[in-house]
This record gives sequence, C-alpha cells and structure tokens, in this order.
Amino acid sequence: MADWSLSQTTHEQHHLPNSQTSYNQHHDPTQDLFWPEPVDHSASLPSELDPHPQSQHSPAKKHGIKRRPVKPIIADSPPPTIATGHESTLSPIIPSPLRIRKPKAPSPQLPMRSVRLLIASLGNPPPYHSTRHSAGHILLKHLASHLHLSPLAKSKLLGSGLVSSGADVGRDEYTLWQSGSMMNVSGQGTSKAWKQFNNLYPASDDTVTALVILHDELESSPGTIKLRRGESSPKGHNGIKSVQSSLKSAGLLPAMGNRFIKIGIGIGRPLSREKDDVSAWVLGQLTHVEKSKIEAATDSLVAVMQSEIRRLERS
Repeated sequence: MADWSLSQTTHEQHHLPNSQTSYNQHHDPTQDLFWPEPVDHSASLPSELDPHPQSQHSPAKKHGIKRRPVKPIIADSPPPTIATGHESTLSPIIPSPLRIRKPKAPSPQLPMRSVRLLIASLGNPPPYHSTRHSAGHILLKHLASHLHLSPLAKSKLLGSGLVSSGADVGRDEYTLWQSGSMMNVSGQGTSKAWKQFNNLYPASDDTVTALVILHDELESSPGTIKLRRGESSPKGHNGIKSVQSSLKSAGLLPAMGNRFIKIGIGIGRPLSREKDDVSAWVLGQLTHVEKSKIEAATDSLVAVMQSEIRRLERS
C-alpha cells in the first residue's frame, strides 16, 4: 500500500485564473498519482481578516494539509483530468471487468432421413434414341457410367423401362430408370414405375422418396442444366405434359409437391418458330459437339442432385 505521508509526495503551488485560491499539486511517484488540494491561508491571515479568529485558549492551527479520502473512480464515468498548469493529466482508471457472453445452446436439429431418388429419363426408343429429343436418355446413360453403376437393363421391378440400381454398388440414393415409350405417351409408364418404386421404398419418418425427370430443354443452350420443382407449366413439352397428366390422374401429383423434380438439359432451338421447323429440329440427330456438351453436363447434374438430397434429408 502506498505511504500517503508528505515525505513520500511532492507538490507544487498553482493559482487558478481569476481566483484567489491556491492549490498544491501533489504527486505520489510510487503510484504515479496526481491530485490538487487547496492551500489553507486562514492561519496566516491577520486577525482582522480572519473570519474565524482563534481564541486565545485554543491551540494554534497547524500549517500541514490534512489528507482527504480519495473517492473511488467509477470505470463507466468519463475519466477525470487534473490541471497541472500546462496540460491536463488523466487520472488512472481501473478498467471494468470483462463481460463474457455465454454462448447460446445450439438449436436441436431434426434427424436426417434417408433419401431415395428415382431418376427417370424421357425420350424416344430406337431409331430415335440419338436425336435431340432423347437428350434425357443420353444424359442418364452417361450418369450411370459416371456413378459407376451397372449399365441400364430390363427389369421387372419397375415396369417396362430399363433400370440401373445404385443399391448394387452401395449408392442406395440413386435408382436410374429409362422410359421405353415414345415421348408423347411416356406418362403412363413413368407413373407405373413411380408407384412400384414407392412399394420398394415406402415413405416413413426415416425415408423420403422423390421423382427426378430428365428431359430435353428446347429453350436452353446445349448442355445447360435447368431445374424446376413441383407441378408447373410443361411449356409445350409433350413428355412433361404426359407425365404430369398421368400422375395427376392417379392422384399422386398433389402429394408429391417439391418431391417432383424436373431437370432439363439444353438442346438449343432453330431460328424459326414454325411448328414443323421445331419438330424437325428436335427429331434431328445430335452433332458430335452437341452430344459432348450434354455428356459434359453430368458433373453439374450430380451437383444438383446432391443439393436436392441435402434439401430432402431435412424436409
């Protein structure tokens, strides 16, 4: 503890402007503290000027200065300053204690569910399987190779289409199905495959299923991926129109909601908007460059499906 005796401190006398009061500036070097105290002049005043003259019997006044208790400095108040005659010196301030905010407990998350996707491609059978209208089939075939799934083959599990099951290689989330019907009447076969798929993987608190339709997209440049969810306008696409009509007739579409996913792969379009010109375009053979762009979109397709899986896990 600091010794507050006069022998441990130094002082200088100052006069404030426009004032007759003198102050001693005290300094405690051990604590590096400065404080002013008024000088008591009453003892040296003549008796006629002293407002409180001493009685003859009272002891003489001491000329020493009595120390006043130092008031504690509150950290939240502005720091006081002490005039030294030349500049103001800040009094030491004890910093306020650190306030550590208690972290909030993380909100409980719902358990993730297993996701099962039936990825169905629309198109035309041979000899039209390599036309622009069958871009969905070409993308699905390349997807099977990309995921190291078995080649598409006939199976009685999902109707009349070709099947490649991801469960065979530990990828239970993927089941690939290729429609065997002509594009304009592909809805009936797709609806039947979807029903059978849900029999294999019944919906529960632990499992959620979704139907992904791969189709050609006339309004997008070759190889561009476009995603739409739920029932929406087929925009003149007869394959989508057939699928949505069949699912709705079976009473399945309303309950599917955002579990009905359509992914279009761009094939471009001719300059002419004439119906015959558009028909000739979609039924025309894909060029080598166009086919390469469609197959190159597989990486984007996988990324989109993985994003959909994460969404469905928490839905």
